Amino acid sequence: MSDNTTVQPPFTGFKTLYVALVVLRAIFALFGLGYIHPDEYFQNGEVVAGSILGMKALLTWEWDPVFPCRSIVPVWLSTGIPFSVLNLVLKGQPSSPRTIFVAERLSFLLLSFLLDFSVYHLVHGSVRLESLILVASSHVMYTYQLRPFSNSLEAIFVALSLVLLRKLLIAETNRDSSQRSRFYLAALAAIAVSGLFTRITFAAFFLPLAFEVLKWSLRQTRFMLRPLAYLLYLPLLVALGATIGFIYADTRYFLGTTRHSELEITPLNFLRYNLLPSNLAEHGLHPRWLHLVVNLPMIATPGLLYYVLRTEFDIFVSTSRAGDKNKSKSGVVEMMQRTCYWMRWSATSLLSIQPHQEPRFLTPLLVPMVAMAANNARILQWRKPFLMFWVVANAILATLFGMLHQGGVVPSLFRVHDIVYDDAAGLHSHDIRIIYWKTYMPPPHLLALRQQDVDSEKVTLRDLSGASPDSTLDALLSLSSFSKPLSTLLVTPFHAARELQRQIPGCVTERERVFPHLDLDHIGESVQVGWKEGLSLGIFDVDIVCLRGAVSSERLPETAGVSTSAG
Repeated sequence: MSDNTTVQPPFTGFKTLYVALVVLRAIFALFGLGYIHPDEYFQNGEVVAGSILGMKALLTWEWDPVFPCRSIVPVWLSTGIPFSVLNLVLKGQPSSPRTIFVAERLSFLLLSFLLDFSVYHLVHGSVRLESLILVASSHVMYTYQLRPFSNSLEAIFVALSLVLLRKLLIAETNRDSSQRSRFYLAALAAIAVSGLFTRITFAAFFLPLAFEVLKWSLRQTRFMLRPLAYLLYLPLLVALGATIGFIYADTRYFLGTTRHSELEITPLNFLRYNLLPSNLAEHGLHPRWLHLVVNLPMIATPGLLYYVLRTEFDIFVSTSRAGDKNKSKSGVVEMMQRTCYWMRWSATSLLSIQPHQEPRFLTPLLVPMVAMAANNARILQWRKPFLMFWVVANAILATLFGMLHQGGVVPSLFRVHDIVYDDAAGLHSHDIRIIYWKTYMPPPHLLALRQQDVDSEKVTLRDLSGASPDSTLDALLSLSSFSKPLSTLLVTPFHAARELQRQIPGCVTERERVFPHLDLDHIGESVQVGWKEGLSLGIFDVDIVCLRGAVSSERLPETAGVSTSAG
């Protein structure tokens, strides 16, 4: 049997496979502890946990009330409501970090099925199950879409916009009532405003769709101004109302002593911030070809991208051969294919202008790419090379980012919480100082520290990021306790702990380890300490008395040497 043999699973097999993939998605949602990027927590759950659950939370630069760059509305709707329900169920009692984590993930697990819904309605009826399997087996559904990224919400708005456009085009073909069409337009207007206030980059995806809607509107009204005004007045009113609602909610939320009367238009603030190269440099500058050469193949995987490019070539050839008259008489499928084609190019090109580029910025392209390839039908021949590439690539990426990457940070927060609130050796008998070193920034709301405990300085959390060993020692030496014995916890990879232990032998002892934890920024150091410790994150007890003695004895000869030389 040759490599190009077509594989066609039976119809019932597709159903079983899809159900299995849905179950797998739920497992990744609840037990996939990989940590892709700090934004997955600090752009969402961290923002509302403090005010709703009474937890210690850390607000990043985007939420500075002087110049806020994010709208609170998408955050409150996606995570604030689940947290409010959780608070209601617990009747105001403190939440455990595991419960908070599950509430976040369940919310986005349910939201992820809107992408399945969209694919189901965007493809031809004969290929729906196959298309659902494609989207449900993508690593994007096990990683990015299950995490509270703003990009995850943006992907949902993009997908729903395409569904509404298709309904508009079908209504035109079937000559349905204008009332239904105006409802679709109003819904599109609401989604467009919501998408822009979630991420202003939504405009790069929505532009070709908006152009198609404009053409549809002109066809419906035969280029006459009065019928056009009648058709568009409701969606324009909806867009205006939604915009006013977002601005009002954001202004109320960010209202403070520094700005009493100014309206907060967060998308404009975000745009102004990103137009300054110095601001982008703080987050990392990338070559402008990164989206096209690296990020797009990573999101689509090479197999899907190959069929997307073949489909785009077919669309280009058919469009070039057709005259303007034939274009205007294109069917619904052809118009949707062209829209997805231009959406893919519009988003990739416009987002490449900005020199800060991450793979998650392109996750909204998953649904249009799957729909475009499935409607072309080439990909659904299920040839063995494609299946092999698809399964292997998605399995590797889902495991890497869903389970392994920085996978010890979140569970370490759960364990540190248990240590802090242990009845025998926790805050009842000790003041506790917690330091994270050489990990991604720990989201404080998943440590679930009670605000009163932080305010009284019974417990503190500090992130040293990638500080040098000497800076870490200085930070540890600066720790103090006011009324109780001091317990100091250092959470760091084993290669970093070994580096400290060489300088202060006997002062750092392992308490617990969290497996797995893959630190891609320090692969060489992790390999040196062995696979078991290299793939683990350690929770260490630091003996501050021992530390002070070790550092004093180490630094005293240096001081004496300097004094002698000076004499």
